[in-house]
Amino acid sequence: MTRWIISYLAVLTIILGATPSDAQNLFFLHHSTGRHLLTDGTVRAWLTARNEESGTHYLLWDHDYNYLGLSNPDGHSTDRCYNIPDDNTDPDGLHKLWTTNNTARDSILANHKVVAFKSCYPASDIGSDAELAQYKNWYREMRDFFDTKPATTFIVMTMPPRHPLATNLEDADRARAFANWLDSDEFLAGHNNISCFNLFDVWAHPDDGSDQRNMLRAEYVRSASDPDSHPNELANQIAGPIFAEFLTKATTVPVGDLSLGGMKSFFR
Repeated sequence: MTRWIISYLAVLTIILGATPSDAQNLFFLHHSTGRHLLTDGTVRAWLTARNEESGTHYLLWDHDYNYLGLSNPDGHSTDRCYNIPDDNTDPDGLHKLWTTNNTARDSILANHKVVAFKSCYPASDIGSDAELAQYKNWYREMRDFFDTKPATTFIVMTMPPRHPLATNLEDADRARAFANWLDSDEFLAGHNNISCFNLFDVWAHPDDGSDQRNMLRAEYVRSASDPDSHPNELANQIAGPIFAEFLTKATTVPVGDLSLGGMKSFFR
């Protein structure tokens, strides 16, 4: 019965674009790394448990590549697609999504009140300081748009770190610098409907001066000899509950006060 009620509310949400608990209507835009975060990290199961314990009604929709499209709060395909422009969630694609008029942006904003989005690990290949500056400029322009939508909470997610075999120290250091900037007062202060979930910091080796710094932690790689940068199951099991908790706090805590804080160390 509980599952039926949640599914029914979810259908109403997508049709009407609103429910009595708008702030608990969650949305996550991602590609493959995000898919594994949801499944291996059991994010929906965590939210269901929270609903049963607290009487809340968190509903998480997510959107993968366009050919996979939108999944409902049960994790099942809706056979619908928001048609993300160019199917691109790299920083330039996110910039196009949020700063131009397009049907994907209209659909997301009409149907969801807490919107999380991320680029995948290739975006951590920041090859120059000029490219880092371009990333920052794209996100400042996205932030300008978010400021015009104060009723929507936007969760900007940092991109995952690269496998040590797939990057170099200079690019990894710039990826860390960008993640730190997104998660800083310089980017967030004064923008009360924007927060940052620093996924990079959850999965990256610390910035400790070592030759592994700012790369995917050794315990989170799928293979030490294969440069595939998709984090392994353990990485997702660690990050999933942290992400789920962050999403729920986005509905109850002033966004400017949101921080990963001690949650990382608790789940690590």
